[in-house]
Amino acid sequence: RQQVTRVELVKAPLAEVWEALTNLPAQAYWREDLKSVQMLDDDHGLRWVEHPEKGQPLTVRKLKEKPNQELLLEMVNDAGKGTRNARLSGVPGGTRITFTEVLDTNAPLKRIRARMKGGLDKKLDYFIQQLKQKFVPVA
Repeated sequence: RQQVTRVELVKAPLAEVWEALTNLPAQAYWREDLKSVQMLDDDHGLRWVEHPEKGQPLTVRKLKEKPNQELLLEMVNDAGKGTRNARLSGVPGGTRITFTEVLDTNAPLKRIRARMKGGLDKKLDYFIQQLKQKFVPVA
């Protein structure tokens, strides 16, 4: 089990950041690592598949949603399963988000490979970097 927590300031209003995190099909436009999002109609909009540019598809399920406050997702693929929790609050200058991501990797070799490559840290940092970049004005 690996766990990573980051506290970040996104320089955008809370409602806009919430929209970016919850508008799943639109994430394919601002996330460079995401090719497409396929909504699954068998779970009332609570489950979808993220198709990355590289690697295996990731099935994601929304476990908890408190609008403009908290989003908890469960993520599953062949490598293992995990969760990503985002807690948001409006602060002067933007939106503060506390991300906590947990990953349970079943296969010993995949665990070792993930730790050697900085897997969970790099993955969450890259997601946050892309989210912040979405709100940088184009000059």
